[in-house]
Amino acid sequence: MLLSNLVNHFFRIEEGGRYNVIIRILVGGVFIWEGIIKFLFVNQGIGRFTKLGFMHPEMTASFIGGLEILGGTMLVLGILTKPLSFVFIIQMLVAMYLTKLPLLFGTSPLMPPQAPPIFGIWAVLHEIRSEYSQLLGCLFLYLSGPGHFAFDSVLKRRILTT
Repeated sequence: MLLSNLVNHFFRIEEGGRYNVIIRILVGGVFIWEGIIKFLFVNQGIGRFTKLGFMHPEMTASFIGGLEILGGTMLVLGILTKPLSFVFIIQMLVAMYLTKLPLLFGTSPLMPPQAPPIFGIWAVLHEIRSEYSQLLGCLFLYLSGPGHFAFDSVLKRRILTT
């Protein structure tokens, strides 16, 4: 009974979810390229996590970059969509807290924006747009499920028939 309830929760396929694939491609694609960028550019990977004060920035950058690449690919394909969406919601909240909230007070350890607004609420709102969009995209996928064109629907059928 518990397994069935968990499967139904994490693999729920909503009626009318034919177009959820568009949001999966959007959100997953952004995670994929942001993950790759963490490996290609030091200032976006190890350097960024060093400036933010992480104890092991090399491990953190590799872990987060790998999670974004693998998790983004899985979102695009519709594999474990709801659990990954939940993980990415947490990641976006942490990223917003660590990198955008300090802009409000002008205390960010990262490079300030290149042009005004540089600090304050308008700087936060401008700079947070990507994380905000990713957060809402992941929330949509978590609440609505992967849609019909997803490997999750195949996984659900296999798990419930065994």
